[in-house]
Amino acid sequence: MLRSEARKTVYLNINEVYASIQGEGLLVGLPVIFVRFQGCNLRCPWCDQPSALPFSNENPTLVKDLLISLSHYPTKHVVLTGGEPLAQEGIVFLVEKLLSKGYFVQIETNGTLWQKGLEEFADRIYITCSPKWTANWFVHPKIIQYAKELKFVVDDVLSQEVLLKEEFRRLLEEEKVVLQPEGNKLVFFEKALNLQATLLKLGFTVRVLPQVHKFFGVP
Repeated sequence: MLRSEARKTVYLNINEVYASIQGEGLLVGLPVIFVRFQGCNLRCPWCDQPSALPFSNENPTLVKDLLISLSHYPTKHVVLTGGEPLAQEGIVFLVEKLLSKGYFVQIETNGTLWQKGLEEFADRIYITCSPKWTANWFVHPKIIQYAKELKFVVDDVLSQEVLLKEEFRRLLEEEKVVLQPEGNKLVFFEKALNLQATLLKLGFTVRVLPQVHKFFGVP
């Protein structure tokens, strides 16, 4: 079989596909299509998508079938999320196809993984990285290089020292850091405000943003 033919049979492990608004980060409020992948390499205790954590091959989806499904939606903004989208072997092929069809591609990742094939498209995709303490705040150097925003979940663990880590400095200076109170809880909103005030005194402006979609009961 020719390579070009074989690539047409790329499968992805998908948890769900649905239209909503982007409820988090700097692009909040935009109409999007979420493609949620099945399987994550981390286990964060407050994860709000536990059904997407286990790796599974039970419902493989052909890329070409996913593209047909996406074509039925009016928006051209696709959010690849999870789970962990960069754990999917076919993610580079999907990104290539989405870009070729004129989609705006946003990838939401925990930042621990990278796929070399994405470098060809890195300047054309929007990477939202959410570093996690369950990975000791490790972020792959390529993610740091290409990320358009950092989104930190504010919980009991997040600290000023983490936010000021050298690898996060570029996005701090570009004012592309979001503090998201875990579960929209008041205690973490107050902590986020305190962190924001501390960083402001050091010359850094960050945004405190909740999970907007949860206020309105949309997925």
